Amino acid sequence: MTTIEWTDRTWNPITGCTKVSPGCDNCYAENIARRFSGSKAFPNGFDVTLHEDRLNQPFRWKKPSRVFVNSMSDLFHDSVSDLVLTHVFDAMEANPQHTFQVLTKRHARMRSFVQQREAQRQEYAAQFDDCPTEAMRNSPAAKWARARAATPPANIWLGVSVENQKWADIRIPALLETPAAVLFLSCEPMLGPVWFSDCVWQPCRCCDGEGHDEACATCADGGCEDGHVRRLHWVIAGGESGPKARAMHPRWVRSLRDQCAQDHVPFFFKQWGEWGPAPFTVRVCDPNVGWKGSEEELVAAKAHSEALGATHVHTGNWFEEEGERRYWLHEIGHKPWSLERVGLPDGAAAIRRWGKKRAGRELDGQLHDAFPKAVAL
Repeated sequence: MTTIEWTDRTWNPITGCTKVSPGCDNCYAENIARRFSGSKAFPNGFDVTLHEDRLNQPFRWKKPSRVFVNSMSDLFHDSVSDLVLTHVFDAMEANPQHTFQVLTKRHARMRSFVQQREAQRQEYAAQFDDCPTEAMRNSPAAKWARARAATPPANIWLGVSVENQKWADIRIPALLETPAAVLFLSCEPMLGPVWFSDCVWQPCRCCDGEGHDEACATCADGGCEDGHVRRLHWVIAGGESGPKARAMHPRWVRSLRDQCAQDHVPFFFKQWGEWGPAPFTVRVCDPNVGWKGSEEELVAAKAHSEALGATHVHTGNWFEEEGERRYWLHEIGHKPWSLERVGLPDGAAAIRRWGKKRAGRELDGQLHDAFPKAVAL
C-alpha cells in the first residue's frame, strides 16, 4: 500500500534512476534508496536495478486497485531493456481488474515504445484479413486480435511529469502522440507556472470537427464533444516536501485549477508540500493610530498573529540558470504583524513553511480529488 493520495498501491519491478531535469533535484526515491542501500529492497542503492521476483506481482493482487508503476524509478530509463518493458506491459494488460498509472520524464522513449507496440497489434490483426477461409477470418482469435488492435488497453494510463513551462512544452507534445486510454500530467513538484490549455482538444476525425445532431457510436465511445475529442484526461498538481523543498507559488496552482475547470479536465491537488499559503492579514493594530491596549495584550496579539501569519514571501521574481527559470524564495525581515503595514511586492504571495501535514491539501478551502474515466480513442 502507499500514502500517495492519487493511487492505491505501488509496483516497483525496477528501482533506481538518474536525474534529467530540475524536478529531480530533491528526488524522494533517491533519498529512500540511499537510506536503505544494501538492503533487499535496494541492493544497489539508487542504481537502476531489475527485481525479477516482482514482475508478476499484479497476478497475485485480488482486490482491484489503482497501481502507480515504478514509484521508485522511471520505467522508460535507458537502462531498462525493451524485453523488460514488454513484460511489464504484458502483465498490466493481463490484469484488467487493476488500473496502472505509468508516469515518466522519458517522454520520447515512452512514445516510441507504445507507438511500436500498438503498430504491432494492428499488423497482427490485419493478417487475419488475408486468411483463405471465412471461418479463419472470423475465428475467435481473429475477433480478439481486432478488438485488441482497435483501442489501447483501458486500464493503462500514461503520464509525464511537468514541473515548469519549459518541460511542459517538451513533454506534453510527446505525450499527446502516445496511444493510451488516459493521458495525464503530473505537475509535481511544481516549480513554475504551466499552461496546457491549448493542448486539450483536437477535431474529431469521425465528424471532421463539425459535430453531429446526434452523436454517433464512434463519437460517443471517443468522448466527442461539439465535434472535438479530448487529448488530455487528467492533471495532478502538488508542491515539494522534504527538508530542501522549493516553494510553489499559490498563483501557479490556481491557474492549473482554472485551466482544468475551463476545459473540463479532472483536477487532483495532491498537496501544498512544505510551503503553503499564510493568512497573515490578522491586524494587530491600526497603523495610523497605534496600539491602544496594554503591553501584555499587545504581546499576546503579536504572538497570535505570528502563529497564523507568514514569515516568508515567494516573490514570483525569477532568474535563469542553465536554461531554466528559477524563482526566488525571498525571506523578509518583517514579522507578520508588521508585514501588514509594509505590504507585499507585486507578484508576491504570503506563504509559510508549515510542513507537509499542516499545509494540507485544501486549495482555497476546497479539496480537489477528481479522477478521469478511461475513454476509447
